[in-house]
Amino acid sequence: MTVPTDDIPAEVVDLSTAFAALDTLPNSEKVRYAMQIAAQYLEYAAFEMALEQSAGDVSEIIHMAARLDQAARRIDQTAVGTSGQDMRKI
Repeated sequence: MTVPTDDIPAEVVDLSTAFAALDTLPNSEKVRYAMQIAAQYLEYAAFEMALEQSAGDVSEIIHMAARLDQAARRIDQTAVGTSGQDMRKI
């Protein structure tokens, strides 16, 4: 994945250990965990920006995190083969 990281400290950007750990998992788990981790990063960003950014910007990030989390849960339900579906729309 190519992400511009020129202004970000290397120790914050180096996710190679996490990616290596994800690569050891079966694909369905890899995708679900990656999405859940991304959602947690978005929640963290929203929390940190809450005092300095507009409420609209913060709520947009929170909404993105919630959508990722819900999508990860749907993937998990599909992998397990549960018959119950989440009727909420994203």
